[in-house]
Amino acid sequence: MNNNEYFLVKHVLSINLKSIDQNDLPLNQLAFEEEIPGPFRMASDLAKADASILAPLKLNSDNTQALWNYLQAQNQKINTLLSYVLTQQDDEKSRYQTIKFSAGSIIIKSSNTLKVDDNVRLKIFLPEESSAIYCYASVSEINDTECTCTYSFIREQDRELLIRASLHVQSQQLKNRAKQRELNT
Repeated sequence: MNNNEYFLVKHVLSINLKSIDQNDLPLNQLAFEEEIPGPFRMASDLAKADASILAPLKLNSDNTQALWNYLQAQNQKINTLLSYVLTQQDDEKSRYQTIKFSAGSIIIKSSNTLKVDDNVRLKIFLPEESSAIYCYASVSEINDTECTCTYSFIREQDRELLIRASLHVQSQQLKNRAKQRELNT
C-alpha cells in the first residue's frame, strides 16, 4: 500500500518534530528498529497486545464478566502508567500539533524552517491509545498553511496502530455528528 492510500483524519495530536541531516537517517529498517527508544517500543508492543489478546475474549456469565472488569481495570492502570512514562519523552522545544494524520503521513501547520525533502525525526503521541510512535519522515509537500510529512522509517505494527487510532477518531467524530444532528432536530 502506498502512503496516498491511507485515510487522513482531521485530528490534533501532539508530536515532536526535529529536523535531521540525511547522514543521520538510519541505514536500513533494521538499524532504525534498533535505535527506537525503549518507552516507544514498549508502548507499541503493549498496544498490539491489547488489540490481540483482550478483544477476542467472549465473556457471557456473571463470573466471566467480573473477570473482564478486573482485566479492564488492570489494563487501565498499565495504560495510565505508560502514559506518564511517555510524557517524559515529550520535548516541549520541538512540539508541534497535527492538523491531520494517517498511517502514511501527518500534516502540520506550515513551518518556515522546513523545506520539501527535509528529513525529520518524529515522536507521535496517541493519548487515546495510551501509546506513542517513534519514526522518521520526509517533508513531501508544503503550501501556505500546511506541511505534509510522509513516513520513511516506521515499524509495521506502528503503522497498524496509526490505522486503529484513525479509525477510533473517525468513529468518535461520526458519533459526535450524529448526536449533534439529534440535538438540532
